[in-house]
Amino acid sequence: MTTIPTMGSKLTAGVLVGALVVVGAGTYVAMTVLGSDAVSEGNAAADRLAADRSTDVARALTPPDTEKYSGKQLVAAALAAASSKTDLLPAAPSDGTGTVTAVAVAWNGSTAVTGGARVTVRIDAHVVAHSGGLLGLESTSDGKGQRCFVYALRDGAVSAVRVIRCPPASEAMKLPQPAALPRAST
Repeated sequence: MTTIPTMGSKLTAGVLVGALVVVGAGTYVAMTVLGSDAVSEGNAAADRLAADRSTDVARALTPPDTEKYSGKQLVAAALAAASSKTDLLPAAPSDGTGTVTAVAVAWNGSTAVTGGARVTVRIDAHVVAHSGGLLGLESTSDGKGQRCFVYALRDGAVSAVRVIRCPPASEAMKLPQPAALPRAST
């Protein structure tokens, strides 16, 4: 005996196939949007955060006067001001978006010479994933970013800032002990 499909069974089969198409398409879109793109979005956000903090590092390294200071003295003074043995930036209250650290990896010269003192700083940022909550609001995935800058300091100011490729960690100099800048001789 053969059964002839009824209109109800055809409708049910059509709804099931339609549901599978919607679920499949939704899964594909979610994987595309939340997959590798979300990771790179998080990394890009962290990279921007690192770059944004470079002005704070410049401010931390700027000498208070036009006296002669070595790059090492400027790094030690920035560490002392930040109350840290490694991070040039004071700990910022977390707003839940991530963390930033700035570590001097090399320094040379003096603020009294033509080329000035040079301090190379690696700024690392980590962005914490957050959801936009509602459709249309921006979400970000976890991400990490790193930027390195060379700060030239001369005559009591930052005279130039240049973005460079970060040197290998093995080439980082040993950080000096945090210390205030010596008093100017009178």
